[in-house]
Formats: sequence, C-alpha cells, structure tokens
Amino acid sequence: MPRPLKRNRRCQVCRSRRIKCDGKRPNCSPCQRSSRHCHWIQGIGTPAPPDTAPSPARPGSSLSATVNSETEYPSAQAPEDALRDPQIARIFRHYMESLAAWYDLNDSRRHFKEIVPIRARYNPLLLSAILAFSAANLHHTRGDHTYMELAEAYHYDSVRRLISLTENIDQLPIGETLAAICLLRSHEIITQNVSSQSHLQGCYSLLASRHVHLTADLLSAGYWNYLREDITVALIEHRGLMITLSVADAPPQPTDDMDFANYITFLLGKVINRCLAAYSPPLDILEWEELKADLDQWKSSLPPSFEAIETPGLRMQSNFPSIWTLRSWHGNSTLHYYHTAMGILWLAQPAARPLNALQRIDDLDCLRQKLDYHATEICALAITSESTPVWVNAFGPVAFCGNWLQDTRKRVELVEEIEKWGRIAGWPVSVITDALSPSSINNLP
Repeated sequence: MPRPLKRNRRCQVCRSRRIKCDGKRPNCSPCQRSSRHCHWIQGIGTPAPPDTAPSPARPGSSLSATVNSETEYPSAQAPEDALRDPQIARIFRHYMESLAAWYDLNDSRRHFKEIVPIRARYNPLLLSAILAFSAANLHHTRGDHTYMELAEAYHYDSVRRLISLTENIDQLPIGETLAAICLLRSHEIITQNVSSQSHLQGCYSLLASRHVHLTADLLSAGYWNYLREDITVALIEHRGLMITLSVADAPPQPTDDMDFANYITFLLGKVINRCLAAYSPPLDILEWEELKADLDQWKSSLPPSFEAIETPGLRMQSNFPSIWTLRSWHGNSTLHYYHTAMGILWLAQPAARPLNALQRIDDLDCLRQKLDYHATEICALAITSESTPVWVNAFGPVAFCGNWLQDTRKRVELVEEIEKWGRIAGWPVSVITDALSPSSINNLP
C-alpha cells in the first residue's frame, strides 16, 4: 500500500507570494487580510505505474485538488477526467501548440509534442508537470494571475508526486519521469523559483544512477533537454553545470543532423564544467589543445546543410549581419553552442610563453576580436530567426557572450530584441538585459 503524502499546511497563494501561512482553512489569515481566495491541494497517493490504467474515481468522489468552492483545480490523479475540464484542456492544448516545440528544436521525432501528451493521458505526474509549466507561461504572456495560482498548485502537486515516485525508483517510468523533470525545470526558470531545484536535481541524479542506455526514444529526448536546460542556466549564472559529464556520457559519433546537435551539446557541457566550475584549475596547454581539437573536428565534419546563409539587407537597419540556416537546430544548438564553446576556450587559453606589457596589449586586442566575432555570429543567428524555440534556446549563449560585442549599437539592438523575445515567450529576461546594457561595456576583457 503506497504511503500517502503529508497534507500541505500552506495554501498555494501564500506559496506563490512566498509569505508565511498560518494554515487556517478554508481561508488563511494572510489571504483574508489581502482579500484573496485561498487555494489548497489535497494529499495524494503514489500514482499507478504507466502500464496500468488509473483507478476509476469512486462515485461521488471529488476530482477537485482544492477545498475552495470558488476556484477548484481538477486532480491530476485521473488524467482523463481532468482533461474534461475546459480550462485544463485549454492549458494542455497551449502546451502542445506553443511550448512543446521548445523541447523538440533538435528532435526530428518531436517526442515532446507527439509522445509526451499521449503519455500524460495516463501519467498523473506528467500531466501535472505540463499544467504547471503551461499555466505559468500563460500567466507571463497574458498577465492573468489566476494562471499563476493554478501553476503553483500543479507545480507543488508535481514535486510531491516526484518525491513519492523516487521512493521506488526501480519501478518508475524513467523516460516519462525525466520528461516531467524537464517541464518542471522550465516552470522554475520562467517563474524564477529555485526552491525545489534540489528536488529536481536529486531526482535526476537517481535516474542517472541507473545507467540507462540512451536510444532514440523519450528517455534520450528528456536527457538532452535536461542537459540543454542546465547549460542555459549555467551560462546565465556563469557557473558549471549541475550535471557531471564523463566520457561514458559521450554520444556516438554523429551520423545525422540530430546527432551533430547532441554532440556539440555534450562538447559545450564539457567545456563549461572544465572552465566555469567553481575552483576549477586553469587548463594546461595540452588539455586546452585537446578540447579545441574536439571542437575543430566537430566543425569540420558538419554536412554542408549546416552552413549559414548570409543575405545582406534581409533585416533592414540592423547592425548585425543577416545570417540564417536551413533548419532551426542548425543555427541554435549547433552553431550557437559551437561559438559559445569556442569563446570560452579563448578565454581559458593558457599563455604559450611569458608576455611583456606590449605583447599583452596585442594579445588582449586579439582576444577581443575573437570574442566579438563569436558573439556577433551567435546574436545574428538569433536575431535573424523568427522562431520562439530558437530564441528560448539562445538565451544562454546570448547572455554569456553578448558582453563581448564591441559595438555599442549592437548591444542596444540586442537588448531590444531580447526584451521582445521575453514578451513573446514569457521568459524572464531582465537579468540578461541588465547585464548587457551599454553601461556594462567595461566588463569586457
């Protein structure tokens, strides 16, 4: 018999506002003082394994995830019943129509659009994670606070289910669970809520400990998306990854476009962990040359279809070159990641010999030119694109490399573009734009 989770003692409104709650029901004191309606989520049990049908609700049992009669959230425990609710269906469809593409940018099989919604019809954790992320996105793009309250309720529900599932890790559906973790991490990124990030990282570590072979399935799609999300946050925060990468994690040598995208993701992750991790020792010349050789080999083996196309005047009055690629992933998780990795390596390059002052000046000028080139390529590819998934996946590289732009006009244009991307995608970009303001030009090497 699964052990039921403990009753939540803080209402979802107080959780969302990050204030102390006295747990008084049906309306707590803070909500009464602010004329807000309390939202409560009931305790849940561990859901049935995905290969079994969900238990039907008992006649007369409530599907509400709250006890407030004015705002009721259908429980994800019976997904088919929850999807009969019009609001839940709209939020679910918003994920399929607008958000799944964020994850399928490098996936020709479109697992997060085609497979995840199907699995969510019988997996309560996956459904709850979709609703949490999609509702949070709707809140940021439409400004309706009711979506945020619903998002917080399902986010809390998801984390509780996730913790419960990992108590019996050998029987959990690993691909679906990893997909849910990716969705929950996206929720935390766009809501700037890292309170349960330790739960997600701990759950990911448990999944990774099983050493499951990555194939072309939902598990593989979830793994690469989790790594890319980790890369995005690491680049924005200037730190190493939360994931530890080893030679055993390396994908096979690329044979198709998707393989090339995954391989450069792995190479960038290696460079980040080696060069940006706290207390990481400087690279010696041999290790630096080995990392650069990996990037050079990857670049030289790219098919001609990856080559960027330059069309002067495609974007009128832009300070960036108008360059674009045939497919979205060519320009994003391939060329974006390549230029980011190269920029980090140039910063980490050990001196081949001692330099005097004049030589050091020349060396710094050369470094600035290299960094400006890579930053320009990254930003130009993103700005020329009209794809929201491309913009979302470009936030990390642009945040890390945008400060390398030498031309103040480019930096001003970039900030304006990022603000536009943030409004359309519902992404919090102020931390990026603040760092890229023209006044931060002195932060350049």
